[in-house]
Amino acid sequence: MRKPVLVEGVEKQTAALRYKAIGLLARREQSRNELQRKLHIKALENGWQVDLDSLLDDLYRLGLQSDQRFAEVLVRSKANAGYGPSRVYQWGLQYGLNRELIHQQLLEKNFDWFEKALQQKRKHYGQVLASDLKERAKQAKYLYQRGFAQEQIYYALDAHPDEHL
Repeated sequence: MRKPVLVEGVEKQTAALRYKAIGLLARREQSRNELQRKLHIKALENGWQVDLDSLLDDLYRLGLQSDQRFAEVLVRSKANAGYGPSRVYQWGLQYGLNRELIHQQLLEKNFDWFEKALQQKRKHYGQVLASDLKERAKQAKYLYQRGFAQEQIYYALDAHPDEHL
């Protein structure tokens, strides 16, 4: 465990947290909620008294932190990684994003979730249709856990190998 850094004065503490925040944002997009949690932990570890809301508002005004941008990246990356809309939505909530913002991004990206389910089924189980009910149930459970809706799962399970290649 690292020793706390001695930083005197609220201004210096705020500057140190701003530097930490910019470093985190340089590595990847962060939601406001996620960034606030990380900075709060850093402040507690060092015994700092910093107005995090003001700091985060400044980062937003400067365009360094944006929940809109974070939502765009999250939806695109998780969908491209083979996750369905309900799982992507859950991730957004876990990161503290507004429900409407997540919903808006899911609509704007306009993914063909049926094709995404089919691609994920074929990536994980191959081209062959399930040979029995047990295997079909196993594939359905897998797709459900990845966040696909029932209609999308049925589509993926019922698609013949020569379709949609």
